[in-house]
Amino acid sequence: MTFDRPHRRWHVSLLLFLLGFIGVIALLNYRSSLVESTYITNARNNDIADTVSDHCPEPIQAAPIVEESPPVIIEGTDELEKELDSAASYFKDELYSKVTYKERVYDRPSQKVMDAIERNFIDKVERTLLIAVVNHGMLEYTLNWIESLKRTDITNFLVFAIDQALVDALTNLGLGSNVVLIPENWRHVQLSGDFAAWKTNSYTPITHAKSLIVERLLYLNVTVWFSDVDIVFVNPNIYTHLMWNLKSRKNVHMVFSQETQYTSINSGFYLMRPTDVSKRVMGRSIDIQDRVPALTQQRIMNRVLAGMDQKYKSSPMILLDLMLFPNGHFYFGRKLPTSLGFEPMMVHANYRIGDAKKAALKEVGLWFLDN
Repeated sequence: MTFDRPHRRWHVSLLLFLLGFIGVIALLNYRSSLVESTYITNARNNDIADTVSDHCPEPIQAAPIVEESPPVIIEGTDELEKELDSAASYFKDELYSKVTYKERVYDRPSQKVMDAIERNFIDKVERTLLIAVVNHGMLEYTLNWIESLKRTDITNFLVFAIDQALVDALTNLGLGSNVVLIPENWRHVQLSGDFAAWKTNSYTPITHAKSLIVERLLYLNVTVWFSDVDIVFVNPNIYTHLMWNLKSRKNVHMVFSQETQYTSINSGFYLMRPTDVSKRVMGRSIDIQDRVPALTQQRIMNRVLAGMDQKYKSSPMILLDLMLFPNGHFYFGRKLPTSLGFEPMMVHANYRIGDAKKAALKEVGLWFLDN
């Protein structure tokens, strides 16, 4: 097939036009990418949402840098997230932002409390203390938790009792050396001794008490291993595994179980070094919950951690594998660890409320009290 000269010139012109058009588009895209990159680098963090709920899979994201944290006064909870001033929600540390947090100064606790702490260290070199913070309403779960510890060769632990009734009950069962009443000056509000269902009026003050106890222990140079009592330990190597994670990088200060997969932590199971970073995390959490008591401890801790470095090479925290440290949704609901052949190191009966926790544990043979 042949073309005469005018047609050939027309095709050449069309080809040159198309090449020029493609070049312009490429140039515009390149310039756009440069602008976008600059924007991302310099964007203010307060353009990023930070809300992380207790049970919704929303990501841990960077938090805005704010100069001050004005007081927050909220009457109800319906519009809590809309009314909450985000400035009250963020952790400030010299590593990430302007320093506004000051280290606390606490009096040394009574000798009775110190003796209980010292005799129950799992690891005297690391000064690691396995603790739970509970009231008498959780006695059954506490005993099941203790039985799981025995079955995994853990004999040292300390229960911080919210009420005297729990101290008496555990003492009568021969566990007096493993329980101590929370000192009055470690409390911020009066706490109930009854079973507290999730998100009831008595639930959030009890979760707040957990943060208060952990912070006090950090200031006593204790490596805190915190566990809720609706957790069952199933592997005797669990502490070794946790310490391996904690020492995997020199800048790791805390290790958390997960609430939702790689998006939020669960505040019911973690290991925390007594470092300045850890103290600031707990101190900031306590500060927020003192002013916004309607928020749960877990939601607040996720907000606080949102303001920290989340890069896997440099983050001060590590998230534990959900297959080895499953929550109730993963283990009882989706049955992922067992269906994939994994043997967990512990099982958390969260995502279940009230007696449903016991029923779920019984169903899988992890409720030991009937025997």
